[in-house]
Amino acid sequence: MTSSEFAYTGCDNLEAMTEAVNYNKFLIDCVDKHVTSPDLRILDFGAGRGTYADMLAERQIIPDCLEPDADLQKLLLSKGYKVVDCEAEPSESEMYGLIYSFNVFEHIKNDQEAAEHLASLLRPGGTLVLYVPALETLFSSMDTKVGHYRRYRRTQLNRILRNAGLEIVESRYCDPIGFFATLAYKFAGSDDGTINTRALKLYDRVVFPLSKLLQVVTGKLFGKNVLVVATKA
Repeated sequence: MTSSEFAYTGCDNLEAMTEAVNYNKFLIDCVDKHVTSPDLRILDFGAGRGTYADMLAERQIIPDCLEPDADLQKLLLSKGYKVVDCEAEPSESEMYGLIYSFNVFEHIKNDQEAAEHLASLLRPGGTLVLYVPALETLFSSMDTKVGHYRRYRRTQLNRILRNAGLEIVESRYCDPIGFFATLAYKFAGSDDGTINTRALKLYDRVVFPLSKLLQVVTGKLFGKNVLVVATKA
């Protein structure tokens, strides 16, 4: 993935998402459960400002960061993270046992190529945790504002990762109540795609914990996001 293939827009929305405490904890827990050793090499793919890397660091888990934006690279370096060259081919000793990527693939024009790149960074037996927005029917002004190329069906993302040579271990939709909230935003929300921080915090504190419980039932059917865990043979 080169810097020309990835661009941030709608940074105010990205900043607002840092207020989603329960949502972000859920994502970090999805990574933490796959940390099998304190020596495991971990990569944050599309690290941004280091929001998730910082949360992992609070748990004494320090990932490397791959981030194409030059200004954000400088910020990550200032925080003490190792920033990986987007285009470098890793040696066998530099491959990762765990890679996670949250809400990044939808920003990449050639997502199949990106999946193949991630597969090349994984060591045999390594794990990829991927989380993306779900279902084109939910595509709204918010997606346009933050530069999304697409939203994903679960089977579509599975196919992309299998084509990259990975084996699917877990695949499910997440946040089913968020599906209806996002659908409502599509038809009645802001035309400029702005997130209402107050409404976001209310949803995160009150609704998301219930939605997280319901996804056990709705995981194969629908949700606001897709979570896929895959491994490299």
